[in-house]
Amino acid sequence: FIDLFCGIGGFHQALSKYDSKCVMACDIDDKCREVYELNYGIKPEKDIKKINEKNIQDFDVLCAGFPCQSFSNGGKKGNLDDPRGTLFEDILRIAKEKKPKFMFLENVKHIKKIDGGKTFKHIIQRINETGYYVNEKDTIFELSPHNLGIPQQRERVIFVCINKDIYDKSKKIDF
Repeated sequence: FIDLFCGIGGFHQALSKYDSKCVMACDIDDKCREVYELNYGIKPEKDIKKINEKNIQDFDVLCAGFPCQSFSNGGKKGNLDDPRGTLFEDILRIAKEKKPKFMFLENVKHIKKIDGGKTFKHIIQRINETGYYVNEKDTIFELSPHNLGIPQQRERVIFVCINKDIYDKSKKIDF
């Protein structure tokens, strides 16, 4: 897997429990990269904009908690006019080239409401155009640590994106 916008490694922590190997990570924050390297022995790349997708080792899963400041209810709500709001396009640039089987993407719950839901629909459309099945009805869900018995309310939207080459609509996806 690759771990984009990796922070200190939430996705890494989860996928490691399934014996998955991280082949590349990326985060712009110096301190996060330092902690990630200490925790996992992988030095994250600094800037997703500078990553050449053709040079990334092949992988099956792309994970990304892409920047939420543009969509957060607590932020300035710059939406797609804020450069951070379009960084999901770099995820799609990499996915288009490498064609992983799955993408697990995460963002704030408010991403569904900003701009009357147009941004959310745009992101879903762009993911589908890139060759992935994602649908609000059966592969996008809301999750918060408190739902898992962890005493923190931090509501998130999780996009489970399945490469259309392997997606089988006859199989029910149940989360």
